[in-house]
Order: sequence, then structure tokens, then C-alpha cells
Amino acid sequence: MFEYLIFFVFAAIAIIFALVVVLHRNAVVGALSLVVSFFSLAVMYVLLDAPFLAALQVIVYAGAIMVLFLFVIMLLNLQHVQEANTRPVQKFLGYTSAAAFLITIVYYILKYAAFTAPASPFRADAHQIGVSLFEAYVFPFEMVSILLLAAIVGAMLLSNRSIDTSESISTEVMEQPDGESGAEVTR
Repeated sequence: MFEYLIFFVFAAIAIIFALVVVLHRNAVVGALSLVVSFFSLAVMYVLLDAPFLAALQVIVYAGAIMVLFLFVIMLLNLQHVQEANTRPVQKFLGYTSAAAFLITIVYYILKYAAFTAPASPFRADAHQIGVSLFEAYVFPFEMVSILLLAAIVGAMLLSNRSIDTSESISTEVMEQPDGESGAEVTR
């Protein structure tokens, strides 16, 4: 009974903070809300008797990946810009498609969800995860690493978009006080 209470409390926390990630305009608040959601997910892994996955969730996702996200957000120096409400059609279509998606998810969960526990116990030790990750799922694992690398390179390229063009000019002509052209100076 106590496990159900812990589960529902942390499930509610995970859902609330996941909604904050999606709905909040400030990217830093969204990233920090994602950290809280990751910690709630780690508690659920502990409830499933998978402490190794819970530790990986905290170390890898809530630690390393979120530090990377926050680094990219701070590097891009995102400014909060207010937009005028000039797109009511897109707003209506967005709300309608989100509601349709939610109704579809609820329908399929209620229709196909398994409400009984599986017969075999859930095992998640380091050896089993390593074998499945580097034998059966090595190609998706490498694709995710390439995707993360491309995201980092893209963030670095986007962060260089605001370099002042006058700084990139290597030579310029200095004007003399009497209006004559002077010698070229290199920076």
C-alpha cells in the first residue's frame, strides 16, 4: 500500500513537471523542470526493483545530459521575446491536434493496457543491460551518439551567429585627420 502511495505521488510530480517543460516559455525553467521529472522517473525505477536503472537515470540523464542542455541554453543566450497573438488558426489547430492525440492515447491505453503483473520477475542488472545494449541494440546506440554529436555541433554553429562582422574584418583603412587615406592596419 505504501508503494502505491509513493508511486502516485512521484507519478503526479513527473507529469506536472513534464507539463511545465512543454508549456513554460523560459528554456532554463523548462530544463530544470526536466531534471525534476527525471528524478521522479528514477524513483519509479527504484519501485520496480531496478536500482541500477535508477542510478543510470540520475547520473546520465539528470546529471550529464541536463548539464549539456543547460550549457547549450546558456551558450545560445536565448532572449525572451513576446509575440503578438496574430496566428489564431495555428493556435486552434495546435490545440485540436493535441486534444486528438490525448484522446487517442487514452483510448489505446484503456483498450490495450495490461492491468496484471507479468509472470516473470523484472531483472535489470548491469550485465544484462550491457549485453543487450552492445549486442542487440548497438546500431541504435551508435545512431543516438551521432545524433547527440550533431546536436552539439549545431548548437555551437548557432551560437556563433551573433558575432559582430566588424570583428571579422582583418584589414581596414584608417583615415588621417586631414582626410587622407592612411596605411592598412591588420588586427
